[in-house]
Amino acid sequence: MPLKPGPGEEGHLSFRGRILRRGKWPVAAFLLLFAQSLFLVLAGNGHAAPPSVLIRWYGHAFVYLIASSGIRIAIDPFGDETVHYRFPASLQADVVLISNEANDRSAGERIQGTPQLFRSVAALGTNNARGLLFRGILCFRDKSQGAIHGHNTAFVFELDGMRFAHLGDLGHPLSPELLAEFGKVDVLFLPVGRDSLLVSELDKIAVDLSARIIVPIAYRTDLSGDLELRTLASYLDNRTNIRWIDGSEFSLSASELPPSPMIYAFRGTP
Repeated sequence: MPLKPGPGEEGHLSFRGRILRRGKWPVAAFLLLFAQSLFLVLAGNGHAAPPSVLIRWYGHAFVYLIASSGIRIAIDPFGDETVHYRFPASLQADVVLISNEANDRSAGERIQGTPQLFRSVAALGTNNARGLLFRGILCFRDKSQGAIHGHNTAFVFELDGMRFAHLGDLGHPLSPELLAEFGKVDVLFLPVGRDSLLVSELDKIAVDLSARIIVPIAYRTDLSGDLELRTLASYLDNRTNIRWIDGSEFSLSASELPPSPMIYAFRGTP
């Protein structure tokens, strides 16, 4: 049985219904057809932008990401005792990930808002933070199982159809067991400054992870303080697969991933 308007609803009949009841169906039909045609034209010509992630580098190993969902992730924010980059004022995040407790990577308290904070070994395993699924992977800051510099937690997670990995302060090549934990990576934040890893070993890590985009971090600049690090130029020497990023941020969607590995290098410092 067709539904009938209840008491008091008679005055709320649709525009189309009122026109038709007055015998003006040709006008109504024309208006309806025009509206439908206009919608189809606009739908056919409009192309929704693919979801993208904003990637921002604040210096040293501090990386900040904003997904299309709006979730904000801060990784390895630096303290003020070691490096001398300018810390962003009033920066808020939803999730803060810290690879180890060194001052140049562990200043989660400097992030404002009410983020969920995951510190080094406490972040190991699979975690759910405000809807972000990420995995903390145990590794070390040296080639002696952490005997010299201690443990390190690397992070891997997915945003907008891309798999990201931040290696923290990794100081050794990745074993087959660790590679299995990471899986294939689309965007790799690679700490290239530590001389405990040869450039050839850094390259092998990127190749073994199948990284499509390598973002060098944690290298020597005028703001690195007393940290002994190699420069970005030393890492990039004799390479041609470099895309220079002016400023300190870029946006990336899955459709923009290059078919062969590219290094996205920031020009200058934040």
